[in-house]
Formats: sequence, structure tokens, C-alpha cells
Amino acid sequence: MGLLLEVVQVVAPVFLLALVGFVWTRAGWDYDIAFVSRLSMTLSTPCLIFMALVRSDVDPRLLRDTVLAALAAYVVVGAIFWAMVRALGLDLATYWAPLSFGNTGNLGLPIALFAFGQAGFDFAVVIFAVMAILSFTFGVWVV
Repeated sequence: MGLLLEVVQVVAPVFLLALVGFVWTRAGWDYDIAFVSRLSMTLSTPCLIFMALVRSDVDPRLLRDTVLAALAAYVVVGAIFWAMVRALGLDLATYWAPLSFGNTGNLGLPIALFAFGQAGFDFAVVIFAVMAILSFTFGVWVV
């Protein structure tokens, strides 16, 4: 029972926010996507990354190695999906970025916290930061 309660505590905020979005849409209320995206990219995401790294007790050398491994992984995955999108004759601007950059924030961070504790969450935030930087720079350029 304790494990089930712990899972619910970790993933409940994600489902609660999804429910709020569903209700908001069903009610027909306006949702300014440009404002929310700008707020998320310029304030919320950097604050999450900063606070997680400040509170982290992980050796900085391990964090550096994690950054390098994440960069290498994203380059390899990006190259594979670029070749696959080209080989299938699909539009690169439409398909490449969503295939290359997964949802490592909304779903990955709570799952990492649950599965690996605070240390796993710290590493997941580093991987999320690499993905966010690549996605909001190179990914936007491709699209």
C-alpha cells in the first residue's frame, strides 16, 4: 500500500494539471498559448533547472558526464530520426523535432523522482536541461 501511495503522490500533479487543462478546454475559456509558452520557456523551466541544481548533492563531475552523455544521445537519436524522416519522404519540419525530443519534463521528471529518488531527479533535470536547450534553439530553427 505504501508503494501505491508513493506512486500516486508523484504522478498525481501531472494528472491533476491534465485534468485542469481538460476542464478549461471543455468550459470554452480562452487559453493564450503564446503567453503560457513564453512564461514556461523564460521563467518556469529555468527556475526548475536552477533550483534542482542548487539543491543537488551530486558530484559536479557526474553532472558534467551526464550532460555530455545526454548531448551524445540526442545527437545520435536526432541523426537516426533525421535519416528516417528523409527516407520515408516526410516533412522534416513537421516530424523531426517531435521524434527527436521526448517529453522528458512533464512525464520524465516525476517518474525519475519516484523510481530513483532525489539523486535520480537531479540527473533527470540535467538531461531535461540539455533537451530544453537543444529543443528551444536547434529544434525551433528546424521547425
